[in-house]
Amino acid sequence: MILTKRKNGRWYIVYNQANGKRTGISTGTKIKSKALKFLSKFEKELENKKSQKTIPISFISYCNQFLNYSKSVHTVKTQETYIQTINYVKKYFGEIALKDITALSLTKYFEQRIISGSIYQARKDLICCNSLFNKAIAEGYIPGNPCKDIKRFRLPEKQPLFFTELEFEKLLSVIKEPDIKDLVIFALQTGLRQMELITLEWIQINFSDKYLILDNQNNFTKSKKIRSVPLSAKAMGILEMRGKVKKGNLIFTLENKPINQDFISRKFKSYVIESKINSQLHFHSLRHTFASWLVQRGVSIYEVSKLLGHSSISVTEIYSHLRAEDLRNAIDKLND
Repeated sequence: MILTKRKNGRWYIVYNQANGKRTGISTGTKIKSKALKFLSKFEKELENKKSQKTIPISFISYCNQFLNYSKSVHTVKTQETYIQTINYVKKYFGEIALKDITALSLTKYFEQRIISGSIYQARKDLICCNSLFNKAIAEGYIPGNPCKDIKRFRLPEKQPLFFTELEFEKLLSVIKEPDIKDLVIFALQTGLRQMELITLEWIQINFSDKYLILDNQNNFTKSKKIRSVPLSAKAMGILEMRGKVKKGNLIFTLENKPINQDFISRKFKSYVIESKINSQLHFHSLRHTFASWLVQRGVSIYEVSKLLGHSSISVTEIYSHLRAEDLRNAIDKLND
């Protein structure tokens, strides 16, 4: 095992794998003292891997095993994300032992994924692979996670796409089905995600105090945390009206049947096209609209973050540009 400096100025470790194949890994630094520390840590990790007994399994077999596990704990949408990622990764690596996948080989996969797909797809794949390898560690198949030292890709910031008030009026004008119109208005009034809406039950509504609670019983919130959402007058009006004719536990149904997520997404897109507004708008844009309209009306980013159930206020910062007036007031103080 040797430490060598490349033309780009970074230090690399060159070593032989268990199968005798020579390979290398970047220390991620141009400073030799830091590279030596990385080398020391890397040598210890290799020794630990040699001393730890693991259960032999092929990568493809474990992927199939992981997908079966996913069916029991993840939402349908999350399962689909794992399936898509795992199909790409299995095709790239082919017949290989799970333990033989390294940080270096994964890095090359992600580089290729960025070129053939996008940085967004590569980032999604990294998150999925990280979960898969953590699960494999817990089950005794591998001693360490090869994703551990791969940094998440930094995504370019995008402004959230949301409806203007005129666009929303045009959208509502083409929705003829009362059930769907109620769902759309309620989505904008609460900021709930699509799955949270179509699985919402009457028992989750507190009519006296005017709030609903997402309790991780009907479906898991994205953050896995319980969240309560205050209800506006419009939202309460929809609930009271639907409560008079309710049948079953679900609040929102179509012809008294549960709403299919894919169906409502496609249906919503057809309304957007029919109303001749921005064709890039989709159902999730209602959640962005909820947040954007609140920020534009002076609600703090902190409060919006709590209402959306974001895991961190940094996630909500994408709406901060809508508070440009705050910055203008700040600059005007120079002239006071």
